Amino acid sequence: MEKFKFDETLQLKILTKSQVESMHEKALYVLENLGIIFAYEEALDLLEQAGCDVDRETQKVKFPRELVEKCITSAPSTFDLYDREGNFYCTFGDGKTRFNPGSSASNVLESDGDTVRLSNVKDLKLLTKVAQSLPHIDFVSSSIVCEEAPGELGSQYLYYTEMQNSIKPIIGGATDAAGVPRTFKLLTAVLGSEENVRKKPYTIFDICVTSPLKWSHIGARNIIDCARMDIPINLISAQIAGATGPITLAGCILNHTVEILAGLVLAQVTKPGHPVSYGGAPCIFNMKTMYTPMEAMECSMITAAYSQMGHYYGLPVHTYAAMSDAKIVDYQAGSETARSGLMAMMAGCSNVSGPGGLNVIAEMSIEKLVIDNDYIGTLKHLEKGIRFDETTLAADLLLEVGSGGNFMTQKHTLKNYKKEHNYSNITMNYQERAAWAKEGKPTIMDKARAYVEDIDKQTICPLSEDQRKTLDAAFIEVCADAGLSEDVAKDLIKKYDEA
Repeated sequence: MEKFKFDETLQLKILTKSQVESMHEKALYVLENLGIIFAYEEALDLLEQAGCDVDRETQKVKFPRELVEKCITSAPSTFDLYDREGNFYCTFGDGKTRFNPGSSASNVLESDGDTVRLSNVKDLKLLTKVAQSLPHIDFVSSSIVCEEAPGELGSQYLYYTEMQNSIKPIIGGATDAAGVPRTFKLLTAVLGSEENVRKKPYTIFDICVTSPLKWSHIGARNIIDCARMDIPINLISAQIAGATGPITLAGCILNHTVEILAGLVLAQVTKPGHPVSYGGAPCIFNMKTMYTPMEAMECSMITAAYSQMGHYYGLPVHTYAAMSDAKIVDYQAGSETARSGLMAMMAGCSNVSGPGGLNVIAEMSIEKLVIDNDYIGTLKHLEKGIRFDETTLAADLLLEVGSGGNFMTQKHTLKNYKKEHNYSNITMNYQERAAWAKEGKPTIMDKARAYVEDIDKQTICPLSEDQRKTLDAAFIEVCADAGLSEDVAKDLIKKYDEA
């Protein structure tokens, strides 16, 4: 992907070429004249050594234009990801859109579709197994904040659980300053060596800026640690339009650009060429309800615009979409999931986090994840486009069948129907009414619930006995690093096993 080039390909565009270029110029102006706070001394050291103007008292950093553009140029346009077994999985940023469940939900919507409760390790274990089983969910993620996990442990209990129930790459992160080196220990235990962790990336680390215009101690250290440990980074701006960002959409996009470019510079001055994804989780502040929706149309518009900026910089793009602000799986949930997911794909996002998510990603529904998988299957079918060659045009077949003929008995139909139409469906109803009634009139939630119940009974992708022993030992060590006793660590392992 070229740098500083307006993408002329057919995709959703909400900004013109001149607006993209103007946004870039304004971002450089803000970075050079206002700057952004980095609340971490080592970050200030690195940025100052790279030529930034650093005020130690305010922790504010101003960036010279030349440095920002040099760092944009040094960041790669694509990078490879591997699965838990060390096999090549995909090239991130290759033009395809990939999906993973939403992240960091504190609550779960139970299978009855109505009851909401705190999430636990059993939920994460099941959700990860379901995500592994679904053909159109590409990555697993730290989708549920287990109530059993001590606050001191950050997200390491989530990685511990996910790695045992899926081989798909993990979209993760940390809530603590020491989260990266601790996670590195767990990754090393499962992948077999530090070299494997570094050379065959199995996770992308989400790192969020504190809007407006501040990289916290945790965020800044996570960026530096990831760069030094060769863990790809997804930089995320989760500003709220009208609260932690300007009320105007253009102002939000500018704020987003400034925040992400500042984080990008820190990553590149730490290690030039380190892989970085241009991410976001835009919200708006609804002045009528005092609520902060993530799936209002304005959020999708911001996503489409910052996607253009990411493409202009030649970077992979991430967003939160294919989820809903609804509280149950209803019409709102379906329409918001469909619209935002389609817009994200049409905007060229490399990665979409959100399937299964409800209520500003505060809640996860495992059944909705199954339903969302079916919808994502239709998006991926669209993404493949129309096959166009002599065989698919079927001109000779038209001559053969002729007016008033029938194509059902043709070999051409038998040979091509699975290639042309999408049949990867678990829950959606494509029957005529009588057949549906004969089956008992199952709802989409009924089918999703049955699928989840079936997966719950299965053992999926277990670690080998040796891997499990090594992971348990590393987990106990990580708990000790966090100030937790060995008894606490073993109790968490027991709770996982009993879940």
